[in-house]
Amino acid sequence: MSISDFHLAPSKMNKYLKIMIALEALLLFGAYGIIMGMFSNIERQKTERSIQQMNYTLTTNIRHTLDMLDTLTKAPISSDSYAAVPTLWSYLISPAKQKENPYKFEALFIDKYHQMNLLFPQMNAFFIFDPHGKVLSYKYNNMKYFMLDDLSEEEWLASLKESGGELQLYQQEKLDSIGYTVDANVLYAGRWLYDIYSSQPAVIVIVGINISDIYTSFESQKLFETQEFACFDHEGTMLFASDGMQEVSLQQILHAEENSEISYQVNYDKTYQIYSVIGTERKDIAGISFYLKLLFFLLIPVIIIFNLIVAMTITKNVVRSYNKMTEEVYQKTISEKDLNLQMLRSQINPHFLYNTLDSMRMAALNVGYDYLASMCELLAKILRYGVSSPKNLVTVEEEQNHLCEYIALINLRYSNIVIQRNIDPSILQYRMLKLLLQPLVENSVNHGIGDDTENGMIQIWGFQREDMLVFMVTDNGNGMDEEHLQLLRDYLDGKNNAFKSIGLKNIKKRIQLYYGEKYNLSIDSRPGQGTSVTVTLPLITDND
Repeated sequence: MSISDFHLAPSKMNKYLKIMIALEALLLFGAYGIIMGMFSNIERQKTERSIQQMNYTLTTNIRHTLDMLDTLTKAPISSDSYAAVPTLWSYLISPAKQKENPYKFEALFIDKYHQMNLLFPQMNAFFIFDPHGKVLSYKYNNMKYFMLDDLSEEEWLASLKESGGELQLYQQEKLDSIGYTVDANVLYAGRWLYDIYSSQPAVIVIVGINISDIYTSFESQKLFETQEFACFDHEGTMLFASDGMQEVSLQQILHAEENSEISYQVNYDKTYQIYSVIGTERKDIAGISFYLKLLFFLLIPVIIIFNLIVAMTITKNVVRSYNKMTEEVYQKTISEKDLNLQMLRSQINPHFLYNTLDSMRMAALNVGYDYLASMCELLAKILRYGVSSPKNLVTVEEEQNHLCEYIALINLRYSNIVIQRNIDPSILQYRMLKLLLQPLVENSVNHGIGDDTENGMIQIWGFQREDMLVFMVTDNGNGMDEEHLQLLRDYLDGKNNAFKSIGLKNIKKRIQLYYGEKYNLSIDSRPGQGTSVTVTLPLITDND
């Protein structure tokens, strides 16, 4: 048997290379579909949460406006009826006093109006009628250019009388019947006020508030130019809305089909029994834009061509290296371990991955996806740290820098998690096993906090205790009960296979294999209080 019998033929390698490239293309296109689906779903959920937060803000603004209307409609009886100086309320419940001194009554009304206007500058109009609907006094925008008519027996006035003093909300068109019309966005509320002594209705109060601030706030916060909003009372009557929702009824919104062009997010306020609605075109919530999909799709042939060039170069080098090695092996014996190591080093070249991520980063910047570019850059740094250096031990400072890059990546992904580092600067020069802290934080993010916890907090502690380094990672997630915690501890000790996650188990095994049984990973947790993972390591310096 000659040495040539062991040589690799380039044609044979090219055949395998073609098969590998074809498989790579299939995998990349499959990965493209999976990644696009996952990323689209993440973007859709993120958008839906943002719209929910917008509607919560809208509901809060509307509730604040209704609180003002509730206060203003009760304002005439806020004065003490037993005061030494006559009050507006004392005149309102006494028609005789009104006839006896009408100028005093008007002065008290104007004084009360100015007091309320100072407290609530959004107030647009304030009307008072007697129980029969006759105008007693009124004021709006500090003027009296409109001559108001007495209240007529309309349906909405009948419902106001039947409300028993409860706050009733009205649109501008309801006020047209009494001769008051404005172009501004105004919401009105009315109620009966009763004489507490006779239990008889004393006056009807109607107040209007300018709600332009609600429109302005919505315009400044909306995510898409086509978004619209509306507000309905409990009977489905539209109180106010932006232009694009003026013709939509509450029933249409509540019974909208899932595949309709508009998606409606509805909030119901129990206090005032109102609905706040935000309408968003479903295509805006769909997720990834067409241009981003096209960008990723075009990257696939670029990656294939790039990998083909790299693979052909590697193939030539592998064939050349292998044939040369065969000649050397034929002449002398080398250990299998050294051979495998040499083959591995001759074939693995991670630089194409860094270059690909950098290409994705630049492409994302070109289309304005800055956060995606940042994610690519941080991911490249994290991968480089894991594969660039073969040494087992790094300084605490190097491990902390790597952890900061991972935290920055997490901050881009999760808006509900705050991560704090509390590592004593005096321990930064000591050496430790590589890639210990980042998996601990990742475990807290995935299993302790996740998407469901609001105001998630993860704290990382590092300090020296006697002759040991101590690292602690704590979170304020849901935690575990004692039974579940003991099951996890047994799993980490190899006593059961109850869990599929291997992160913590691998860290514990690495620590004890490298440093010995004295050093360990321990875990504590309480339901509703979170989880704490502690790692102990020896003090090692460059000189050790």
